[in-house]
Amino acid sequence: MIEAILAGLRILSLEDSDTDEELILRELKRGGLDFAVRRVQTREDFLREITSFRPDLILADYKLPTFDGGEALALSKACSPEVPVIIISGAVGEETAVELLKNGATDFVLKDRLTRLVPAVRRALREVAEHRALSQAEADLRSLNEALEQRVSDRTRELREKNLRMEEDLSMAKELQLALLPHRFPTLPQGALQASSAVKFSSIFHPASSVSGDFFNVVRVSESAVGVFICDVMGHGVRAALVTAMMRALEEQLGDLAADPGALLTAINQSLCGILRQSGITLFTTACYIVADIGKSCITVANAAHPSPLLVRNHPREVVQLTPEHTAGPALGLFEEEVYRTYAFPVAADDLILLFTDGLFEVENALNESYGEGRLRNAFELRAGQPPGQLVNSVIAEIELFAAGHVFPDDVCLVSMEIAHLQGSEIQLAAT
Repeated sequence: MIEAILAGLRILSLEDSDTDEELILRELKRGGLDFAVRRVQTREDFLREITSFRPDLILADYKLPTFDGGEALALSKACSPEVPVIIISGAVGEETAVELLKNGATDFVLKDRLTRLVPAVRRALREVAEHRALSQAEADLRSLNEALEQRVSDRTRELREKNLRMEEDLSMAKELQLALLPHRFPTLPQGALQASSAVKFSSIFHPASSVSGDFFNVVRVSESAVGVFICDVMGHGVRAALVTAMMRALEEQLGDLAADPGALLTAINQSLCGILRQSGITLFTTACYIVADIGKSCITVANAAHPSPLLVRNHPREVVQLTPEHTAGPALGLFEEEVYRTYAFPVAADDLILLFTDGLFEVENALNESYGEGRLRNAFELRAGQPPGQLVNSVIAEIELFAAGHVFPDDVCLVSMEIAHLQGSEIQLAAT
């Protein structure tokens, strides 16, 4: 930048002596400077030229008949503060020189030492160039900061809008997923009021986020039987929730197999594996399906790597795992040729069947200890004989007490099915 200034240097010279002016110009030329000069001797000419000539440098004599360098310095700082001013004088006291420098003079050169003039000029112009470069850099930085702030503001606004749309989508997805869950449970016999039904249901559904990877459904299988399906999709969030919708669709599509738990899980698994193979996605879901038949006083169960449902008996008071160890098949979506087996268990009036996902017992306490499936089974066993609602609520309270304020890290789903009475007792009651 200094080279650009030196190439077309404009000098405003305040000098009343022709001889001194000639010596000054000769010294500048001898120093190799290429310049144009305007000489003035009065205040009026100085003010006119500083505006019209727009000098890069001012050389000012300190003593003139009607005007001096001190006043010229004040005027230049007021009109063009960025232009350097070098005071040139024949004899000025040290105190005056210091005062001029304090007031903004770039340098001070005695007329009998003009050999210092060119170095002083170059130094002054270099400082101007550096100041201009610094000012330009600061301006560029301000411009970049403003542009960056604008981009951040725009991006923040875009993200806020996208997040709002995402929240709206998640809210709708949550509503749709909740709509897929049963809100009225079937009764036995069909048409019976909930209070007089041979089977009575309750459920707890608590997603860890907006949408859940857990799902359950309760369907009528026949005039004397109902089926309960529960599943837990790998992972969390939207992807898992989409798969739960797929599971609901597959369950309904294969409804003609609803009376046979093993056959239903086998068919769902084959369909799911085919879909996943086409999409190239690796995914699986645990699932369990139970059919309770009050006419036959039994339940049938098939399990695909899901936590074992529990049968809570009142007579005698005990808890039975409906999927004993090594009897569950693999999770759905892994092995297309897998055939799931059906197991049968007798049931009696007042028995309670509990199906749940692993989020119910995987909660941890402050010591990072998991509540665990064993504790859960023991908790239900200790409360066997209590009314179903009281039993479930007291176990949930125990789990929350164990967690000591820690939230459930996973989706939680629990379905209870009470065998209020069997078909034989129903006939007897109707007869009376």
